[in-house]
Amino acid sequence: MRSPTTLTTARLSMRPWREGDAGALYRYASDPEVGPRAGWAPHQSPEESREVLRDILMVPDSWAITLRHREGALADEPVGAIALRRVEPHDAAGTPAGEAEIGYWIARPWWGRGYMTEAVREVLRHAFLVEGLGAVRAGYYEGNVGSSRVQKKAGLRPHHRVEGAVDRRGVTHTEHVQRITREEWEVSLNADPTDAGTIARQQSEAACIIDALPLVSFVRSGGQTGADRGGLDAAREMGVPICGWCPPGGLAEDLPKPPGLLALYPELREGPSAGYVERTAWNVRDSHATLIVSPGGLEPRSGTEMTAIFAERMGRPVLVLEGGSVDENAAEALAWLRSLRTGGMTLNVAGPRESKMPGVHGLTHDIVAAILDEAGRRSACLIDGGAGRP
Repeated sequence: MRSPTTLTTARLSMRPWREGDAGALYRYASDPEVGPRAGWAPHQSPEESREVLRDILMVPDSWAITLRHREGALADEPVGAIALRRVEPHDAAGTPAGEAEIGYWIARPWWGRGYMTEAVREVLRHAFLVEGLGAVRAGYYEGNVGSSRVQKKAGLRPHHRVEGAVDRRGVTHTEHVQRITREEWEVSLNADPTDAGTIARQQSEAACIIDALPLVSFVRSGGQTGADRGGLDAAREMGVPICGWCPPGGLAEDLPKPPGLLALYPELREGPSAGYVERTAWNVRDSHATLIVSPGGLEPRSGTEMTAIFAERMGRPVLVLEGGSVDENAAEALAWLRSLRTGGMTLNVAGPRESKMPGVHGLTHDIVAAILDEAGRRSACLIDGGAGRP
């Protein structure tokens, strides 16, 4: 095998081991929680760590793992180890020519942060693209859940099991061996790329998709009141999908018999409970924010006031428009929605019945239409060099 080179990932630098690493190696390899999981005994002295460096770690294709975000002397301090081991044509474990075994460990302060998976993925890349290996395998002793997860996340899959495997301490285990071929690695890489260039392009595309989302993607309402229908009708006219919970049979004041509201708004779903209380709560629950249009304020003990109470108790943003012109109300609502910093939101629209407040349907319709017209405007966005999307 070739002499080891330094391998770099977003968060790690994996470099050849040096004699000066003995102190850091002893600090972490003496931890009784680290070595036994990998089958070796905790280091008992700095001298033992120096011997391990010379005899085991300072060889080709063996790397000290360092963390790039650390500063000063700590930036170069090894916090773990990773290596490829190949014996040709076959080793004692029967590893075929063109294959290698990967071994690794990382110090306890950095468990559970994804560093080991990141390191294994980079060494696999090196094994297949630089070393030209046909397959890489790794083993873990039964009960070592962390190592099993690392291998699974890196794309290795179960290959065989060894009963009575003896580790370096003479302890017997059941060993699970997992394996990945170069062909399998290439397939997994295409499905979930990890190279910096692809990740950067994906992040750019994700940002463009978010920027291209309209402020409001769905309008939700129960459809029972004039304000409800004003919101739903405006959304339809503006091409924004509608949804909502309504009482069984589509019950409404002016539509007491089935299908009731569902004849006008088949997009709505029937709730299981009679009356409007449950559907009011569910529409609030299933929305990012609730807009209430109620000129003159909230009527005490009304369904409209109940909507505001549900929103407050569920921790959902709520705005009550109590008066003013359409333009003033729409501007206030837009400023409020933008302050929530949530693109593609579902907006619940509510308010009183037309019989209680004549004209509320038209007022709500015009306010919601103005909001959707302005909120739906999107700037052009280039995705991966492609054409701008409206």
